[in-house]
Amino acid sequence: MKRRKTGIYLIVLLILGMCVLLGKGKARAVSERKNLRDKKAQIEYEIKQEEQKKLQLTQEQAYRQTRQYIEEVARKKLGLVKPDDVILRSGED
Repeated sequence: MKRRKTGIYLIVLLILGMCVLLGKGKARAVSERKNLRDKKAQIEYEIKQEEQKKLQLTQEQAYRQTRQYIEEVARKKLGLVKPDDVILRSGED
């Protein structure tokens, strides 16, 4: 009878131990899933940011091919003027 009780205790301890191990494994899996969801959300946010940058660069590239942009650069960087422009000079020149 004593041997039987010992066997039952061992089985109960074994079952409890397995329950503890399974519980820890599940908690770890839940935590890992949350971390992965957070990483996914962060990556999706970064993708949207990069898509916005890409759109801005595409628009800027298109603008740089316009006549208006070329004239701006010619006026600012090269100091060029149109024939009908009026040039005002200060008395310090």
